Amino acid sequence: MLHLVIMWIVGLIVLLGGIFLAVSGKYLIAGCVLLAWTVADSIVSSIRRRKVYAEFREKFPTSDDVARSLDREEIRRLRDDEGKARAVRRVRQDIPEVPLVEAAKLVDKL
Repeated sequence: MLHLVIMWIVGLIVLLGGIFLAVSGKYLIAGCVLLAWTVADSIVSSIRRRKVYAEFREKFPTSDDVARSLDREEIRRLRDDEGKARAVRRVRQDIPEVPLVEAAKLVDKL
């Protein structure tokens, strides 16, 4: 969590620096600074997503393991009565680490 706050603060500083450079007439440098930050932020976000997914897979190696940890009857009822989107939302509320695609497949499977 702390690293997200730090990344947000650094991003804000880079943005303000880019605006300052652009106002100063140094458009090329401003563009390069902002582009570099965008690339760095994308890389960090990608690494974080992979880490979260790896932790999820370590905890739940198969979709059957995920299904066993849920209230399957409740998920089926939600899917049938309120729709698939509501059931997927419930799965992700119960297990926040589960990827959206995996949650949707799980709801279909139940």
